[in-house]
Amino acid sequence: MIPEFGHFALILAFFVALAQGILPLVGAHRNSAPWIALARPATCTQALLLVVAFGCLTYAFVQNDFSVVYVAQHSNTKLPLQYRIAGVWGGHEGSLLLWVLMLGLWSMAVALFSRRLPDAMVARVVGILGLVSAGLLLFILLTSNPFERMLPAAAEGRDLNPLLQDPGLVIHPPMLYMGYVGFSVAYAFAVAALISG
Repeated sequence: MIPEFGHFALILAFFVALAQGILPLVGAHRNSAPWIALARPATCTQALLLVVAFGCLTYAFVQNDFSVVYVAQHSNTKLPLQYRIAGVWGGHEGSLLLWVLMLGLWSMAVALFSRRLPDAMVARVVGILGLVSAGLLLFILLTSNPFERMLPAAAEGRDLNPLLQDPGLVIHPPMLYMGYVGFSVAYAFAVAALISG
C-alpha cells in the first residue's frame, strides 16, 4: 500500500508541477496577481509531494518490500540499513527520483527565500523550474516508475551496486545531485530575465 501511495504522490506532483509551470508564467505575462500568487504555494506543495514519494520508496527499501521491482533489483535482506537506504538512488529510477526531489527542494528554497524580489520575477523563475520538474516527472511516470509492482513478490532481492557499498559513496550521489540540480536555479533566473526583458 505504501508504494501505491508514493506513486500517487508522484502523479499529484506532476500535475502540481504543470500548474506551477503554466499559471505563474501566464500570470506574469498578463499581470494577473492571483495567478502570480500561485507560484509559491504550488512550489511548496510539489516539494512536499516529492518528499512523500521519496519517503515511500525509502520505506520500501528499509522494509525489504521485494514486491516492488526496483527494490528487488537493488537491495537484499543481508544489506546493512545504510546500504538499503543508499539503494534508493542505487539505480536509474531512484536516481531520477532523487534528481527531481532535489529540484523540488531547490525550487522551494527559491520560493521561500526570494521575498525581496518582485513577485512577477519569482513567478517566472518558479514557473520555469516547474516546467523542468513536469518534464522530469512525466519521464519518470511513463518510462522509469520506481514503484512498479512484481506479483508474486521475489523471495530475495539482488544486490546493491558494489560501487555504492562504501560509506563515502553512500553520501556522494545526493551531494553531487544537490550541486548539479542547483545549476537549474541559475538557468531559471537567466531564462526569466530573458523573458521579462
